[in-house]
This record gives sequence, C-alpha cells and structure tokens, in this order.
Amino acid sequence: MKIYDNPVGVLTNNPTFDYHMFNLNNYMQLTKDNPQNTFAGKNGTLKLDLYSRGMGGLGLPGDTSSLSRFVKATFVKLNSVAGTSEAESISQFFHILKSVEMPKGSVHLGKDLYEITVYSSCCNTTRGIYYYTTYENSQISAVDMHKENLDGSALIKYPLDKTVRINFQN
Repeated sequence: MKIYDNPVGVLTNNPTFDYHMFNLNNYMQLTKDNPQNTFAGKNGTLKLDLYSRGMGGLGLPGDTSSLSRFVKATFVKLNSVAGTSEAESISQFFHILKSVEMPKGSVHLGKDLYEITVYSSCCNTTRGIYYYTTYENSQISAVDMHKENLDGSALIKYPLDKTVRINFQN
C-alpha cells in the first residue's frame, strides 16, 4: 500500500496516483484565461487572434480514459469558483463531476454492457449530510445522518433514488 499527499484533491484508481500527478506536467500550458500568443516566441511577429472563449483550455482531454478524466477533473476542480453557501458548493461539486461522467454508450464493455457513472456523491462531514445523484436522476438527493440513531447497532440503508424527475413548469 502506498499513501500519497494529494495536492489536487482528485481521486483515481488506475493508473497509479503518482503517474497521474506526473502526467499533469503535459498540461501546464492550460489556463482558464485567454492564452497568450507565444507561437513565434514571446514577442511573436505572427499576429494570431482569439476567436472563441475558452481557448486557454485547448488541449484539455475529453475522452473517457481514466488518464484524461483525471486531468480534466483536476483542471476543472482547481479552476472552479463556488459560492459561499453550502447549496452553491454542493451544486458546483456536482458540476465538476458531470464534466467527467460516463454516459451510456461511450464505452462498450461487450454485448449490451456499457460503462456508466452509476452515482456521484459527496458528504458534509461537519453536518453529517450525504449528497448524491444517480445516472437516472440528476436531482441532488440528501440523507441527513443525524436524523438516524448513530449509536444504534442496526444497519440503516437507503436505496439510490433512480427515478427520473422532470420539473414541468407549465
């Protein structure tokens, strides 16, 4: 077993964490800001124009490999801006995870099987609230652990809420 300091706050299972951290060196040019024209040296003589927002992220991986998803999750997490409320932070957390989720059909496992993001979750450990979304239900669900008997010996479980919820407004 190896234990690593995690300066980026993104978890991985494969390849190893040290490999992922080294791989981030390949993306040091990425920026959330407009990129600078360094194509022909620092004071390049070739005038190149920005024609779209987000061009500082050109080269950010978007495929479904674990290597690319780690890079993208790290970039998005380290450059994200969340509000001050818990609701804003929770919402931002799930937006970050959505940027690397696995939609059905993007990775075929054989026969009728596909890799998907079954659920995403986080926990406010101070308040004891577990938040999650499922593949089918993108509405954020919450379980307040302090509403249960935490000193009890019985296992308490909640089924994942997989009901698709559509908020009709008319």
